[in-house]
Amino acid sequence: HLIRKSVFSSLILMAEKFIYRHATVVSANNPAMAEYCRSMGSDAQMTFVDLPPIDLSHFAEGSSKREQVRSKLGIANDSKVILYMGSFFYFSGLPQLIDEFATARGSGHLLVLVGGGEQDEELRSQVARIGMKDKVLFTGFIGFDELPGYLAAADVAVNPMQASLVSNAAFPNKVIQYLATGLAVATTRLKGLELTFGEVAGIRYSEKPETVMRDALELASSKDLAALGKANQALVAEKFSKVEAVKSFEKRLREVVSQND
Repeated sequence: HLIRKSVFSSLILMAEKFIYRHATVVSANNPAMAEYCRSMGSDAQMTFVDLPPIDLSHFAEGSSKREQVRSKLGIANDSKVILYMGSFFYFSGLPQLIDEFATARGSGHLLVLVGGGEQDEELRSQVARIGMKDKVLFTGFIGFDELPGYLAAADVAVNPMQASLVSNAAFPNKVIQYLATGLAVATTRLKGLELTFGEVAGIRYSEKPETVMRDALELASSKDLAALGKANQALVAEKFSKVEAVKSFEKRLREVVSQND
């Protein structure tokens, strides 16, 4: 009910509460969302977490297109690339991220923004105003088939989303895709992400978008960057495989049937 504020928000809130309270089983895609559903009245004993699947092979293929995408974007082989992928929402934290990048970046660093949305024009104006058009690249929206190559063109990926009820309970799919590509990640400390992944070396949590960029720049210069990326891929393979996701969801369906017997 808070994702898109409108005159219907209160009605959507009522609908949420009704659905959670009357559902036989609630399957949430991360622990923070499960907590939210319980707080809205779902049966605590029948509210579970079922992590979503990801096509690991699709994103692993991106490494073979790294140089091709870099060439297309005019990125030198020795440049360090910080990448954001997703919608440009007003709670994205991108304006603060860009300002911090302009201040703290090294001479060979670039920021690549993949996506678009309601904040697009504002962000482009910001980049032009601070004289960073040659250091901050906008790609626009990229098709799913091309996406792995664009992610693989980066060295570190970021998720600077500002913390709120929505962002804490949501589960940014972009972060799973970053990890599956083999990227180290810097992100704001969002509850859904933190409860799912915990404290691991390849994911840096911080409180603000500005410090997300500082962490990203530090990671980009790490000698262990490749090892961190491989560890992240292994983490995603363990938690988000299609096989395990199907098994988990089939179990939930059986629980629904058994409750109705």
